[in-house]
Amino acid sequence: TAVVLKADLLGQESKAITLHVVDETGSPLENARTVISYVLGRDADEHIGLTDRNGAFSAQGTALIGVYLAASKDGYYPARFDSSRSDVLPSGSNIEKLFVLPRVLKPTALYALDLRPGRGYSVHFPVQNEWLGYDFQTGDWVPPYGKGRTADILFRFRNEFIGWKSSDKDMENNRRLNSDAGEAEIRFTYGKFDAELEILFPGVKEGMHEEKDHFLSYSQLKLPHIAPADGYVSTWRYIANTYSPTTARDNVGFFLRTRVQLDDNGNIISTNYTKILGDFYLDARGDLRFLYYFNPVPNDRNLEFDPKRNLFPTNFPGANVSDP
Repeated sequence: TAVVLKADLLGQESKAITLHVVDETGSPLENARTVISYVLGRDADEHIGLTDRNGAFSAQGTALIGVYLAASKDGYYPARFDSSRSDVLPSGSNIEKLFVLPRVLKPTALYALDLRPGRGYSVHFPVQNEWLGYDFQTGDWVPPYGKGRTADILFRFRNEFIGWKSSDKDMENNRRLNSDAGEAEIRFTYGKFDAELEILFPGVKEGMHEEKDHFLSYSQLKLPHIAPADGYVSTWRYIANTYSPTTARDNVGFFLRTRVQLDDNGNIISTNYTKILGDFYLDARGDLRFLYYFNPVPNDRNLEFDPKRNLFPTNFPGANVSDP
């Protein structure tokens, strides 16, 4: 088209893109609706079609800004990819892109809280250098720092003030501009901090399972439907500071096994499962942010969330969760 020709004249590389769409077993999905859009700014050269019997759909075009890809099919969770925003498109003129569309199996009611950056909510550490229990079902610390009843996970946080972000002269101006603020507030706003977070689980055979290989960053359902039966580790550690880029990863999630009860032979007879979508985001000044889903039914490993059935009240801070 004329739009694509304009892009070619600007020296942009033409790219042939083939989408391969499969389900979570690796079987090709025929007749999945696909979009390959070459973004040109306000306009786009958009190719829409259905995958063939091999689950493939191809297009050729040129993009000034990036490429937007999408795939969907009834009964499956959709996928989307946008290299004009944050996703990275492979280099080269012939690109093969795989989309896994997990099946919609058994969405269920869960306790889901979105405490990620930008949502306005977080877990704040009331004290340092002390193990604090957090209850996923109540979304609160256990006593004496909250109204939780069961410690699903233990956190121990510590940080250290190591100086100021600004020069001495700038800090003099900052103090004059914030003359009503206390020293703690001044440090919070203008200080540099190093921090460490330790994670521990209170019970035997409890822990956290890191999931990277089957984390689908482009999918609406990013983690597998079912929590794994094993592979749980009881201790973790994070470090962070306020003066360099975040260490939180965007290609990982976790499954957690908590509230374990054992029989006399040490076998698990009852436990609960949780998933964390994405990494833990540690603010070195004393806040922790993450998105979690807790299944209150003992021994039920299903963590496929129905967004219409959040067990937290709609007015609970962070309960507006739309991802399954």
